[in-house]
Amino acid sequence: MRMLFASAVIALVGGLTACAGGAPEEPVSSVVAYEGATLITGDGGPPLGGGVLVVDEGVITDVGLAANVTIPEGATIVDLTGKTVMPTLVDLHGHVGFVDDLSFDNANYTREVITDQLDRYAYHGVGVIVSLGTDPGDQAFGIKADQETGILGGARLHTAFRGIARPEAGPGAPTMRPTAFGASTVEEAVRFVEEIAATNADFLKIWVDDRGGSVEKLGPDLYGPIIEAAHERNLRVIAHIFFAKDARELVAAGVDGFAHLVRDVEMDDELVAAIVENDVFVMPNLAVSERGRNAEPPAWVDHPLLAESVSPEVITRIRESYTNRTPEAAAQGTESFAMMLRSLKKLSDAGARLVLGADTGIQDHIPGYMEHHELELVVEAGISPAKAIQIATSAPAEVLGVNTGLLARGKRADFLVLDANPMYGISATRQISAVFLAGEELDRESLRSRW
Repeated sequence: MRMLFASAVIALVGGLTACAGGAPEEPVSSVVAYEGATLITGDGGPPLGGGVLVVDEGVITDVGLAANVTIPEGATIVDLTGKTVMPTLVDLHGHVGFVDDLSFDNANYTREVITDQLDRYAYHGVGVIVSLGTDPGDQAFGIKADQETGILGGARLHTAFRGIARPEAGPGAPTMRPTAFGASTVEEAVRFVEEIAATNADFLKIWVDDRGGSVEKLGPDLYGPIIEAAHERNLRVIAHIFFAKDARELVAAGVDGFAHLVRDVEMDDELVAAIVENDVFVMPNLAVSERGRNAEPPAWVDHPLLAESVSPEVITRIRESYTNRTPEAAAQGTESFAMMLRSLKKLSDAGARLVLGADTGIQDHIPGYMEHHELELVVEAGISPAKAIQIATSAPAEVLGVNTGLLARGKRADFLVLDANPMYGISATRQISAVFLAGEELDRESLRSRW
């Protein structure tokens, strides 16, 4: 993947224009000032109309209203009047390396497939993706190292390596299930924690789910020692959950985060309060569950952005996946999903730490694209667009500990240029004019032609 240095861009993909105000053709400094756009900083606050974003060597050096920002002499000026600028998205829950067009298999876990998926994430404005507990080998660590040295671009990859479950009780997808360590004893579980910690994984994932009674569920007798051993090694634990009872017990055991909302009942005030009090971060992960309420292909299947990064055959498969849905099943799914939305609103109102985790990379949850649908669903729960964007940018960046997700001094210059303002309709995050990673514009046209 090739990127273009921002100061050299005269006409961006979305028709943006650069001017030097009478200065020489060659810039006299590395500084680029983006003027005129509405700025959404990612902190949950109101947008800044007519803002200025100043970038130097891939880092934001100043940002704010035009009256409050001094543009250094010799800077290249890029006019973004009529555009909206916001941070790139940070997704803490993906599964990288399993999908290759119509194929969904761990045999796809190759450097070529993974880097292609990272390009697809970046194309859609995702700057950071965490592969959460299903990496069968060490490819992710090598790619992460190469990104840190500048050898590779794309969305920055982080990994939880392999997670832990009861034997045969890990990921739901059969091709993914063998990636989880299967623990039957405390000794085994602690040994797996040690192995995961030795890789410098970003998190440790556990699965606490009986898959409708089909498998034995990881219980407190094992996940308690797992959490304790992980914390002793400065490793935070994220739990895949389904039941409210398990969520309560996991909070009491010291879990750090949830990869899903509770899905069996609406969360009560006691559980919400416990999550807030113990600062447990929660990924709503709505798009996975939302599919159940649709008896027909939903509107997102027909959005032009989807067709830009996947083949027509993939779109056909997605559409066909809804052919056997009955109105009765959809009605039940609608009721269940509405319950989850109410739980999410409770968490938001109580001040819980909510972070984006779209579960992309599993079958038809398209990398990069479904993050935007996740934002739509968060807003559907009654959460403001400003807070939804915060949930998808600065909040997960803070949890992960990466210097992005916010338009602020000292942060990496990872940002989107949009043709519309998502404050007036969150779906506008899909109207991407340009993507910048570390101050360099992604060559989206070249990527699109490759797909």
